[in-house]
Amino acid sequence: MKSGKISIWALFFLVALAFTSCVIDEDTDPDGGDVRDKFTGSWRFTETEGFKSDLGISYTVTITYDPGNSSQVLLRNFANAGGNYSAYGIVTSNRITVPAQELAPGFLVSGSGSSSGQDLMDWDYTIAAGGDQNYYTATASRQ
Repeated sequence: MKSGKISIWALFFLVALAFTSCVIDEDTDPDGGDVRDKFTGSWRFTETEGFKSDLGISYTVTITYDPGNSSQVLLRNFANAGGNYSAYGIVTSNRITVPAQELAPGFLVSGSGSSSGQDLMDWDYTIAAGGDQNYYTATASRQ
């Protein structure tokens, strides 16, 4: 009789453990939305080459959801590569990381940007083209 009670309790414990261990964690922010939401849209990048240069340009980057990966975004015209070229970026809670990738033949980019306000981002990135490698900083503001 005693062994029957132990078996029932052991079975109950195993069933309870099985149900609690099957909870699926989603990669969403605490408010229940997609962590990429705050980054999507059109952004005006104002970039400066190097750390002390006052030579810079402004251009638009459009950030959209990557339909093939729920933790990535696509950055069209990143590094002013042209509207036909998109880099992909990996999104974490407050940052987009653009791993090293070739946007066009001989045009390599890498870098990261972080949210610095509701509609602002700060970026640091590298462009390698034609054998030269240049470092850039940029401020991006939502349009």
